[in-house]
Amino acid sequence: MKPLGDKNRPGSLSPDDNWIRDLTLLVAVSVPFLFWGIGSVSFLDPDEGMYGDIARGMAIGGDWIRPHFNALPYLEKPPLYFWLGGLTMKLFGPSEWAIRLWSALPALGSVILVWQLGRLIYGPKAGLIAGLALATNVGFILYVRKVSTDFLLVFSLTLAMYGFVRHCLSMASEQWATKIGSPAIKGRGGWARTISYFRWIAEPSLLFWLGMALGVLSKGLIGMVFPLMIVAVCVLVAGTNNHWSIVNREQGGSWRVPIAICYSLIANRAGLLLFGILVLPWHILVAWRDPDLFWFYMVDNQILRFLNLRAFIEDDVAISSLGFLVVTFIWFFPWGVFLAARPPKVYSNGNPLGWVMVIWALLIIGFFTLSRSRLEYYALPAFPAFAVLVGGAWGSGRDIGRWLGIGWVGCIVVGFLAIWVGTGLTRDQAAAGLAELNVYYRILRDQGLPFPFSSARPFSLLLQVLGAGLVVGWSLAMFFWLRRGRTAAIGVLLCLAGLIAGLILSLLHVVEPHHSAKEVSMAITSEANHGDLVVHEGSLEYSGSLPFYTGRRIVVLNGKRGDLDFSSRLPEARGWFLGTQDLVDI
Repeated sequence: MKPLGDKNRPGSLSPDDNWIRDLTLLVAVSVPFLFWGIGSVSFLDPDEGMYGDIARGMAIGGDWIRPHFNALPYLEKPPLYFWLGGLTMKLFGPSEWAIRLWSALPALGSVILVWQLGRLIYGPKAGLIAGLALATNVGFILYVRKVSTDFLLVFSLTLAMYGFVRHCLSMASEQWATKIGSPAIKGRGGWARTISYFRWIAEPSLLFWLGMALGVLSKGLIGMVFPLMIVAVCVLVAGTNNHWSIVNREQGGSWRVPIAICYSLIANRAGLLLFGILVLPWHILVAWRDPDLFWFYMVDNQILRFLNLRAFIEDDVAISSLGFLVVTFIWFFPWGVFLAARPPKVYSNGNPLGWVMVIWALLIIGFFTLSRSRLEYYALPAFPAFAVLVGGAWGSGRDIGRWLGIGWVGCIVVGFLAIWVGTGLTRDQAAAGLAELNVYYRILRDQGLPFPFSSARPFSLLLQVLGAGLVVGWSLAMFFWLRRGRTAAIGVLLCLAGLIAGLILSLLHVVEPHHSAKEVSMAITSEANHGDLVVHEGSLEYSGSLPFYTGRRIVVLNGKRGDLDFSSRLPEARGWFLGTQDLVDI
């Protein structure tokens, strides 16, 4: 084994590394994939309009402690996403992009962190490819264009694990270069000395605790459970593997870093203090102001939801375990096939950090596979680990050609099948396909409701273009690889991802008329008088953008279920949830 300072060791970069060039290229590619069109589609219900209304309520002077939807307390999610969305709406006015920005920005932050993780573990080339893979997979392209708390969770977990990896390296070596993650900056005179004055800001263990705190404020307890679970499993694995150690000959021998960092992370008083300062005030205030609402948020919505034992009625239809695994592979296209490539040789060269990525990915996927309440996008927090592993495989060049060939065969089969199915796609087939990819259409299927589109033709065209893109794009990538144009092969895969991004945006425009209440809201606004009641039949979450676009409080008819189930029982909900006879008597 070689000492940590060697160029083949984790945390060491070659002297000719051009990180500015790599970062510039990464951002230039990522920004269009993550930000293009985030404000071009109106809020799509369920969920988007509801989150938009919560943020708008805060922006116009509402309660910043208890989020409100349709002027009723809503505590299905922690407040961080709504705080950020409310801030941008207060600064720039209510709009779709003002709140979707807080899906796109954390996604970009995750891409940059993954780039750094790849560099630290496998080297500069692997880091760049890892960042590109994270920015250009189907799941990121699709869900970053939706209002969702998931990308704050992805960023928070990635930040925590970045702190974890950095802490491993900093404990294995006292080199300042390793601690700041870029040896090239060491010894550059005044600039390096200036940075060193603020080194406590980038203390790895504090980044770990900061990531956990942001995760709890973004998604709840799971934001703390995931990083702690990953660290715990790493320690358990390290305890049964004598080869899992980072060698530091400068300090005289080797020692097991994971066990040491577990103690140092937990015993870090500054980290615990930072976590408490960020997390406890909001939770204490909510528990003090409304204990019942806090119980609903903490117990029913988080613990019982995982067990599928919620006390309140929820329409969500979980995807099957097999379906979850298949959809996860689809969402990480076009990079998922390379997860099966043989790991780089550095695994056997005293580098345990690649296995941290493996444990990270497997724990997230296993956690939701076993859960009785899983949706198709719950694997997103595993994607940063996927990306680092893919970057390591491409950076080493081992076994990539084989899996590129297997992917080519798969794309040829799936591509021609998509073209063939697209020529005669029926409404039932379109409904069945969407139900496997989206919970809303599973709800329609589960409740026996009709497919909401009069024709499958728009879906047919998108499917045919996708099929042609798979055949042509992957064939070109294979051609360039065989001609030893490996950079060109990656470029072709990025172009294929760009085509898919365009198709996804087109799909969102196709479903917009059915999923958005914007046009109906504009019609109501133009016709209704100030004192008129606007009544929505059924659960309001399915038209959650109605309060946002009308600026009115909506009366709910026969809709005491779903996201407002708990709030409908509160005293302040009296008169706003009606039965049929109540409406007749008005």
